[in-house]
Amino acid sequence: MKRIVLFSAALLISACAHEMPNGEAFKSTDQLKLNSASHWDVLARHEAGMIKHTLSKSPGLPVFIQEPNAGFPFATTYHHLLTSSLAAKGVPVLTKPDFNAATISYVVDVVEHSPRYRENQALATPLAQGVYYLAGTYLAKGAYDVTTTAMEIVKSPFYAFGNQVAPGFATSVEVVITTQITKDQRVLNSDSRVYYVDKGNLAHYSRQAPIPLPHRFTLTDH
Repeated sequence: MKRIVLFSAALLISACAHEMPNGEAFKSTDQLKLNSASHWDVLARHEAGMIKHTLSKSPGLPVFIQEPNAGFPFATTYHHLLTSSLAAKGVPVLTKPDFNAATISYVVDVVEHSPRYRENQALATPLAQGVYYLAGTYLAKGAYDVTTTAMEIVKSPFYAFGNQVAPGFATSVEVVITTQITKDQRVLNSDSRVYYVDKGNLAHYSRQAPIPLPHRFTLTDH
């Protein structure tokens, strides 16, 4: 009898060891979407404030903003906006690199996803917002663990009726903008921000490969 019990326990442990964890979606969060150059200005002013705070430990330390190595609109415009924002905050900005100055650089990473369901193409009705609220209450959490997938199914019918449909906030394209300030091979501060962008505006954030011209053939009788 003991052998049978031990054998059964061994089989159970063996089976559990090979199980894979179930995939679960992250809980819904808000993410900003870049729609205009004025949004780039908001980003520049935010980063300028963080840079000034970082440099508060080294008063008077000048900075040099590294020239972008790409010609797409965001790279050049963000350079000008960041220069203006830093100058407005009283940070000394050099026009040429200097050994005694801190260097500011930034990179843009573009992430393209495959098309997927986008709930945020519609505005949440009051009923949908109520479902969100109930999901976060102590009562709901105490009764059972409400998974994100289950809540998406529950609240999906309560979205967008009639004229409530609005342009989608979630898109299949995201950009990660990282601004860094370095000095003597040390990273003094690095800040990365993730945003949604429309696919039609992707050329603002990356160099697009030229579309090949179609081949043309001339047919003759010879």
